Amino acid sequence: MTPRKRTVAILIFDDVELLDFAGPFEVFSSVRNLTGDHERLMDVFAVAESLTPVRCRNGLVVQPERTIDECPPVDVLVIPGGAGVRPALERSNLVEWVRTRAQEVELTVSVCTGSFLLAQAGLLSGRPATTHWERINEMRERFPDVEIVEDERWVDTGEIITAAGVSAGIDVALHVVRRLYGADVARATALGIEYDYWE
Repeated sequence: MTPRKRTVAILIFDDVELLDFAGPFEVFSSVRNLTGDHERLMDVFAVAESLTPVRCRNGLVVQPERTIDECPPVDVLVIPGGAGVRPALERSNLVEWVRTRAQEVELTVSVCTGSFLLAQAGLLSGRPATTHWERINEMRERFPDVEIVEDERWVDTGEIITAAGVSAGIDVALHVVRRLYGADVARATALGIEYDYWE
């Protein structure tokens, strides 16, 4: 039986941390069926508040494919972090979009300080979660209702998964692949991108 294809939306915004979204983007766009025609199993696109090009924290400019107002239904929502999270927390329309979409998808995944956006949307209340190690104390102070977990690459609470900083986005994306398609597909994906993968 052919595995079900899934669609992934990755939110981007000015001053986003490049690897926070590029790592998961590469992983998800590399997932293939292990049999038959080896078709791609995950369609991935970048979504933003507008179609204006987004300047990442390191200066790279990225063109979003969809706006949050035009975003179709998706299966997985990825919220990256970066310096741009702080101003994003104050944009109520974006926070509400994250809250609404997270309730509609199969999985919501944050990388780095993307967990701050999930917490601001009320999605982490009473849940364990993690973030970049440098922002652990800030998150604990800002969101006292979140059970902060330190020294973990990711924290999986079922429909919401939070990851530590930057390169942890690759690890959590492979974890998502394993959850959705099994260990063999996750291993094959890691091999395809030449990433050391463990289970």
